[in-house]
Order: sequence, then structure tokens, then C-alpha cells
Amino acid sequence: MLKKRGLPSNGEVVICKISRLNPNSAFAVLEEYDAEGMIHISEVSSGWVRDIRNHIKEGQSVIAKVVRLDDRGLSLSLKRVDEKQKKDKMKEYNLNQKAEKMLDIVAQKASKKLDEVYNEIGFLLQDNFGSLYEGFKKALSDADALKKKGIDEKWIALLKEVAEKNIEQKEFEFASKLFLRSYKENGVNLIKDVLAKAEKMNLEVKYISAPEYLVKYKTKNAKKGEKEFLEKLDKIVSLSKPDVEAEIKVIK
Repeated sequence: MLKKRGLPSNGEVVICKISRLNPNSAFAVLEEYDAEGMIHISEVSSGWVRDIRNHIKEGQSVIAKVVRLDDRGLSLSLKRVDEKQKKDKMKEYNLNQKAEKMLDIVAQKASKKLDEVYNEIGFLLQDNFGSLYEGFKKALSDADALKKKGIDEKWIALLKEVAEKNIEQKEFEFASKLFLRSYKENGVNLIKDVLAKAEKMNLEVKYISAPEYLVKYKTKNAKKGEKEFLEKLDKIVSLSKPDVEAEIKVIK
């Protein structure tokens, strides 16, 4: 079961399961927290509710909003949750269920129980990045951010490994115009050699018209990828000297 540390905050949208019904109220167990809340009959629907059993049933899953959390307990409302909030909450919940399965894989790889891994890193990911799923995404895009939050490198490596296999990553593309000129007798072959070296650097090269070429670089890490692309372009210019003149114009 998906876990969150502590209790929800006032105004938070939560997923619950109706545990029991009374004439004027219902009680619901929160799926993500170790807590139970009360739904007063006046918070079930925007219209007049004569019989609460005509609106909710025991065992039914519902999406509610926390309207009060104090010493008297936790109060929930069904009528204060709009359709967009329900949709967003279900999306978040499903992503975090997927993330928990991923965390379980991490636990298996570390020869530990899921509860142990939650205590060591799971709750840290939630506290620092908003959710378990966002923590896994951060492991993909910015592993140093996890390290700064006190997560050990061995865990970061496992989180990244599992995330790479289970999270579909958006691909980013960088492009540049490349102009190559050579006045040597074997200039054509020299230019071909430069282009071959570019392709070995995982750059896609397309001929436009002499002396212009289009160079593309695809990556799943936008920030790191842009830096790598510029470094590769600088290397092409360096490798071209002195026999081939190379000019770069990055396409914004």
C-alpha cells in the first residue's frame, strides 16, 4: 500500500475507502496515510442528502478534501472536490503507485524489505521532491540534487537504474549549422573525414548544400545534453584544423 509520512494537511485532496456508515456521517480510511477521517452528511453532496446510503456505500473508494485537522480529529468533504481535482489526484495516485512498485524493485536489488527502504530513502524523496514519483524523476535528471538531500550514492545509483527502465523519458534535440571548407587538393576526403568523426560522436549529420551541413544531437537530459552538444561542436572545430575550416552556427 502506498505510504506517506504523518498526516495530510488542511485542504489536501486524498483518496479514501468508506469503512462504516452512520445515519448522519461516514468514516473513511485514508489510502496513503495511517489515518481515518469523518465525512458529515452535510459534506457528502451539494444538494440535500436525506439518506447517506443513497450516495456512498461501505467499501467504496472516494476522493475527498481535508476540511479540518485538529485535536478533535480529521474531517473530510466529498462535495468540495471538483472534477479537475479528482482527475489530478487519480493521476498523481497512479503515478505514485507505479513509483512504489519501482521502490520495491530497489528494495529487492538491495536485499531489503520495502518498509526499510521507505524509512531510508522513500520518505526523504517524498519530503524533498513532493512525491515518490517525482523523486525517481529527479534521480534521472539531476542525481546531485538527491545527494545534496543526504541520500547515499549507492541508493542514487539504484534509483536511477530502476527509473531508466520504468519511466519513459522525453527526448530533446539540439541542432546546429556546420560549414566546412577545405582548399587542399584532397579537400573532399578531408571533409568526409571530419563528418565521419562527427558521426562517431553520436551526432546526426545531414548534407544541405556545399559547404553547409545540419548537425543534430538527441538526448534525454536537456541541461546536460546541451552542454555535451556544445562540447562536441567545439571538438569538431578543433579536429578540423588546420586542413579544414569549420564554422558553427547553433540553431536556437
